[in-house]
Amino acid sequence: MRPRTKALVAAGSGIAVGLAGLALTTLPAGADDDPVLPAVEPEALVASVLAAEPQAFSGEAEVSNELGLPALPGTPDLDFESARVFHDGQESARVQLEKATSEVTFVKNPDEVWAYDSQERTAEHLTWDDADAAAARKHAEAQLADPARAAAEIIEQLRPTSEITVDGTARVAGRAAYELVLTPKPSEKTLLREVTVAIDEQTRMPLAFDVYANGRSEPVLSLGFVELDLGAQDPALFDFTPPQGTKVETTDAGDAAAHRAGKPGPEDHMADRMAQQGVTTVGDGWDTVVIAELPADLPKMPAGMSDGAASGDLPGAFTGGEQDLSGALERIGQRVSGDFGTGTHVQIRVGGVIVTDDGRVAAGAVPEQVLVDALDQQ
Repeated sequence: MRPRTKALVAAGSGIAVGLAGLALTTLPAGADDDPVLPAVEPEALVASVLAAEPQAFSGEAEVSNELGLPALPGTPDLDFESARVFHDGQESARVQLEKATSEVTFVKNPDEVWAYDSQERTAEHLTWDDADAAAARKHAEAQLADPARAAAEIIEQLRPTSEITVDGTARVAGRAAYELVLTPKPSEKTLLREVTVAIDEQTRMPLAFDVYANGRSEPVLSLGFVELDLGAQDPALFDFTPPQGTKVETTDAGDAAAHRAGKPGPEDHMADRMAQQGVTTVGDGWDTVVIAELPADLPKMPAGMSDGAASGDLPGAFTGGEQDLSGALERIGQRVSGDFGTGTHVQIRVGGVIVTDDGRVAAGAVPEQVLVDALDQQ
């Protein structure tokens, strides 16, 4: 394995949505030598990953994000220090995110998902019936910081626009793994250089990945397991009852769909807020740009943005703050225009963000012109 990738990385998707919601931590590789594994062709390895049966497991993950991109609606919450992940190998999963001052718990089973915040003492509860199952489950899975699922999604979505190689082996969470490398084809306009994914030799389950940017020797994004135990899980892990005193908001996926269609329905719930914010993506693979509408009740600059943006930092999400948004943007960004109208471009560590004057935000690990072109298509 190459010296720059000889590391165990940590956990938590997002190239599919402009890399707006993934993150990085590297740990020492330890004393174990890289394992000797049978040779495998890159495309055969990719095919085996995408065809692999889901595994029942429990694991510990860590995450950190050096991309500098803001979190946008519909992307996983990866603003956490560590996570415990449980999966039954079928449709149920549990993710416990350890944050600086709280724990956020996501529990998904075949007909519902819970999201509970211990600090706020609030829980969001999404339910669905057979008619709404596919869309609702997809939304639920998008909120879970499951390293295996996220890495498999990245492989699938980058595959058509990548050169793919297998470059050595590694040990991740004590397991022997192949190192799959995806490099953008010359036609791609991304500012990223490559993605490396550690693939479990036995199960073909993705264990970790690193994202590298042009001009940087260290990863700007990593996610993966630091501990992993395969095997059946206690079914009780996938049942959730909110603690006494919790404020619960419940949304039915069918009612949310009716609201999106302009019919009466519940407002201000998890699924409705996503729909109201109009999240879309433009482009595919490495050049993907995610576009979302800023919340109508956001009159302020996101907290910390004006202090950090000059050095390439943006806050975790566009949610509240201390300063007028337009005034702060003018101080830290450059005015841009196009068929979409006018706005402000803010350069971040990898890529950029355009906040338009009509209340939209476009983000991606791409040059400014790609963001402008994406907005022009909307």
